[in-house]
Amino acid sequence: EADIPGHGRTKINAAYAYGQSPLLVSTIQDLVGVKIDHIAKTDFEGFKNLTDALGGVRVNNQEASPKYPAGPVDLDGEQALDYVRERKTLAEGDISRGQRQQAWLKAMMAETLSPGVLLNPSKLNGVIDAGTKNTTVDNSLSTGTIRREAIRMRGIRGGDIHFVTAPFSGYGTAPNGGAIDILDEQGMSRLSDALRTDDMASYEG
Repeated sequence: EADIPGHGRTKINAAYAYGQSPLLVSTIQDLVGVKIDHIAKTDFEGFKNLTDALGGVRVNNQEASPKYPAGPVDLDGEQALDYVRERKTLAEGDISRGQRQQAWLKAMMAETLSPGVLLNPSKLNGVIDAGTKNTTVDNSLSTGTIRREAIRMRGIRGGDIHFVTAPFSGYGTAPNGGAIDILDEQGMSRLSDALRTDDMASYEG
């Protein structure tokens, strides 16, 4: 639950429903105090195509479910979509699903930044081409910018990529009856400070 400009306090994902990407960006910027330079979005079909463009990905699955054991799991596009949409069999529902989505993003980034892709111009161009065909980005994020940023990250490996879930203190119900996660305001302030000062090593979730 967060303050959404012009709409009061409600579930953060409602920002996109109310005002699409601009309102979602504004909401998150207000929440964390850090400017968001670019956005990218995709649909289910694009999600599958992006995964398949890399020849599939290997995720480190933290929580076993009926279909996916804990540990390394190889996924093609169709399987990856199923993997990141699951929540009912997971211990913390939406939170666990978010962690699976983070695992997929990390796997995508790690595979894209691997020498076999990043140092192979043909392969890299194919991945970027798949990305641009299957995502919608803001007006200032060009293919050239994506390529330059990818090459600048050539020294990064999977172990260097970390994701953080916004701190929450429990579960509740919104005025409209929807289930919500209750934001840990003090924890969010610490996270905001760490992000703003580029000092995530000091952050304790």
